[in-house]
Amino acid sequence: MIAQQPHAKEFTRALIRTTITLAMLAAFCATSWAASEKVLYRFHGADGNVPGSVIQGPDGALYGTTGEGGANPCQGQGCGVIFRLTQGTDGKWREAVLHNFTGSDGWFPEGPLVADKAGSLYGMTVYGGPSCSQLGCGVVFGLVRGNGNKWTFKVLHDFAVTDGANPYAGLIFDSKGNLYGTTSYGGNTNACTGGCGVVFELSPDGRGSWTGSVLYSFSGDDGANPYAPLTFDGSGRLYGTTNAGGVYGSGTVFRLTSSGGGQWKHEILHSFDETDGQQPGYGVTLDGSGNVYGTTPAGGAYHWGVAFMLASTKGGKWKETILRNFDEHNFDGGDPSSGLLLDGAGDLYGTVDSGGRYDCRLGGGLGCGVAFRLTQLKNGKWSETVLHSFGKSNDGAFPGGDLARGSAGRQFGTTATGGYTGGPCVIYGCGVVFEITP
Repeated sequence: MIAQQPHAKEFTRALIRTTITLAMLAAFCATSWAASEKVLYRFHGADGNVPGSVIQGPDGALYGTTGEGGANPCQGQGCGVIFRLTQGTDGKWREAVLHNFTGSDGWFPEGPLVADKAGSLYGMTVYGGPSCSQLGCGVVFGLVRGNGNKWTFKVLHDFAVTDGANPYAGLIFDSKGNLYGTTSYGGNTNACTGGCGVVFELSPDGRGSWTGSVLYSFSGDDGANPYAPLTFDGSGRLYGTTNAGGVYGSGTVFRLTSSGGGQWKHEILHSFDETDGQQPGYGVTLDGSGNVYGTTPAGGAYHWGVAFMLASTKGGKWKETILRNFDEHNFDGGDPSSGLLLDGAGDLYGTVDSGGRYDCRLGGGLGCGVAFRLTQLKNGKWSETVLHSFGKSNDGAFPGGDLARGSAGRQFGTTATGGYTGGPCVIYGCGVVFEITP
């Protein structure tokens, strides 16, 4: 059995679960916001609890997973579900549970789903599967969409430490239909307890089977414990982050370049040293000039995380620019809980897990989190605008997971708690799916 240390987000959610009966939401007076926020769906426990990211499918429906809840118990909590939200002619969104995880086929799906051109869904679970004792090393799964909205669930790959373990990230496709992802543990167990994590590829054979291969296994000095999904650039290079390791042990931004024959060259673009960010847990976004944008949930001037940009300079070096030092004690919040979403105007969008106008006692009395926008000013500096402050009434608390882009500038996201507060959700809520129109 590998030593499975909790990710920061998982730890936060575990704390919420264990102290949930001791806390109540308290809200202060409302004011006008810079954007319109609408709750599309509130989970009730049996249909999911603690939602992760959502995506908008080719059919316009929203698809996602919840780490807990559902019909089957795992370690005293539900194993999680895959769900779909569809909007009716009355404007209301309704949920359908497409799959209840059982544990043996995976449990605790954390990362976002990815859809292929046919609308079939692919993702990973942190635990489950036959390896790594009772917890399991995690799996890659597919939910194939057939005629008449019939869905067929299949485990595509069971992780077994040597090829990775405990994936928190989502997957991405290349143009040939291969899947790429990361695992937070597994791989090189000599350098890190339980392994430092890997980057892997899964290739379909056209007959329903998939073959896995490890593209890169981290060893600590070059990074450790990648929790984030990967990003392709126009040249087919892969970009990502590691939560730990690197020169200063505070995490890295890396790039992998294929050198042919299944070999990939690894480069550290930046090693965080706590003063400029720490423990990146989300993926990066690239603009048309090749600049790399991302967040860290810790470090920076106020120790509550940063938004950063990396730009390539002469000689193959990369220069970091801090776009925002977040501060949990301020209205605009701290502890980024998503990567950055880039729009056509060059503005950046994301969420933070704390701060804002409304008090959340489980957040230390420092706010339920906010959704924000970063805009570059004429002088080159960046200005933050709070689009929405969570925690009013039952609109959700502690946003997490990446924002998804919809039509007409809409953005979709989730909160880990808030919403419906009855039944198994107790007093703190099972989380919501929301829409923001900047």
